[in-house]
Amino acid sequence: MNIILSFLVLLSFLGFRIYSAAVTMKSGPNRQSRLIRIKKMSFVIQILTGICLVMGFYEFLAFLFGWPSTMPGRRILVGHEHLYTTAGEMPAEVLWLWIVQKLLAFWGGIVLLRLFWLYGRGILFSAKNVTCIRFFGWWIMIDWFIEFQMRSELRDMDLSCTPLFVGLLVIFAAWIMNEGRKIQEEQELTV
Repeated sequence: MNIILSFLVLLSFLGFRIYSAAVTMKSGPNRQSRLIRIKKMSFVIQILTGICLVMGFYEFLAFLFGWPSTMPGRRILVGHEHLYTTAGEMPAEVLWLWIVQKLLAFWGGIVLLRLFWLYGRGILFSAKNVTCIRFFGWWIMIDWFIEFQMRSELRDMDLSCTPLFVGLLVIFAAWIMNEGRKIQEEQELTV
């Protein structure tokens, strides 16, 4: 299933690149043609993200309730050596942390849909975009903390601190984007 989805993403990207090259040759590299390309690519990413969310949510529920899976031989890996084929095999603390982690990931997918919905509407630099990007920074750090808790429950503590730094960098980038947006708004008011 992941191979098919990867192939669809690659095919969509190549199709978009060919189409955007044709549009650019016709109209030249102006603001409107760039905005059209952003809107079309945002729509493609929204469709792919929506498909992934629906499939992922079904797999989440299938794992929890023992429904048939779309992926043969589905197993959940927690840590390096802990494979689970059903939710009943997981220790209760790890199961609840895993559920919180996956629900947070679905929320992240919804925020990603919102961000690309904004891009599709031509809203590239707004406070709403900054909020979405800032969410991803916090999400990375909270996900690391949940992973840390799950691994400590399983006594498997081989964990990197890199996601904490990446999360802080994303929050910092969102702050810079917000400050730039404010500067741009102030310049537009003075002109």
